[in-house]
Amino acid sequence: MRRGKGAWLTSLIVIYALVGGLVGCGGSKGGGTPTLALDTATILTSTSKRLDALKSVHFTVAIDGPAYIDTGRTIQLRSATGDVVPPDQMQTKLTAAISTINLDVSLVAIGADRYMTNPVTGQWGPAQEGFDYSPTVLFDKEKGLSTVIGKLTDVEQLPTEKVNGVDSYHLRGKAARADVESLTSGAIDGDPIGVEFWVSKDNFNLTKLVLTEPQTPDKAQPAVWTLTFSNFDTPVTITKPQ
Repeated sequence: MRRGKGAWLTSLIVIYALVGGLVGCGGSKGGGTPTLALDTATILTSTSKRLDALKSVHFTVAIDGPAYIDTGRTIQLRSATGDVVPPDQMQTKLTAAISTINLDVSLVAIGADRYMTNPVTGQWGPAQEGFDYSPTVLFDKEKGLSTVIGKLTDVEQLPTEKVNGVDSYHLRGKAARADVESLTSGAIDGDPIGVEFWVSKDNFNLTKLVLTEPQTPDKAQPAVWTLTFSNFDTPVTITKPQ
């Protein structure tokens, strides 16, 4: 049966509309599946699962503001960098401050054993009180980052950004102090704690995390913790210091 010019024109309009819709949704020239935004709950769940599956990771911590890591509130953590092999191995170098004196210390954790260098002589020995914190807690399946992310409140998804050249989801929420204090050896104050983080879109690696203390009358400068993560699942060997 012959179609009139009007019918052919209508068909062409429909085809162009379909093609335009695919392009607008992110369709590729090769006819791939359009890229759609993920909902926040899926991102949070996927990130938590990825954290629990990590075999190793490199981390850095930078702290702007006072963060005491001992019960006597005399030792302030300034920064740290190192490697974690979940569930219980870690090697790190940190800078701490006692009064106006900065100390550079190396730490190693293997299971329940903790070792540290003497800040004066550089010799290894058992970790002293105030320096027995281990970043392995960040990846503890019961009280680590994966659990904290699952308990966040008021979570909002911000526009995606690039972190180290990688397209990343950008989210922001709040965490109860009780949920994050073990991650910081109790060095974070206030409630709730602001949480902002970035997650790689292609594999849900947590690449950056910022914890911000709330403003309180008794603290002139709330601390901001910035943690970055890289070298995911890269083999790392941690040995007992000699």
